[in-house]
Amino acid sequence: MELIATVTAIGEKALSPKDNMIILFGDKATDALREVSVIQQFDDPEAQKQLTVAHGDHIYINDIKYRVAAVGGLTNPNLEQIAHATLIFQPVPDKDMLGNAIYLTPNAKPAFTVGTKIRYVTAD
Repeated sequence: MELIATVTAIGEKALSPKDNMIILFGDKATDALREVSVIQQFDDPEAQKQLTVAHGDHIYINDIKYRVAAVGGLTNPNLEQIAHATLIFQPVPDKDMLGNAIYLTPNAKPAFTVGTKIRYVTAD
């Protein structure tokens, strides 16, 4: 499956250079969440409900290819329902993995702007 989301808004505190993570939410995010999140809108909301990201899948951000190294247990239900996941650009921890995380390699965090395309390419 291949599914594309477009960044429609970026919160004032969403892109800290100190953090190796990006919090994604759909357009139903509260004002408080919008302040710290990158808002994504899926091109096909019906297909979004079928999206399942797994280890070994790929996510392209501005055509930069990232491999999914790990996926937290809450990630897929959150993506399907509210377009929420946290993209983490650092190695997968041995313990205490975030439940809503998608760990990506390489670990270099890309630039995000309004209009950035996020392409989810999954095995299913």
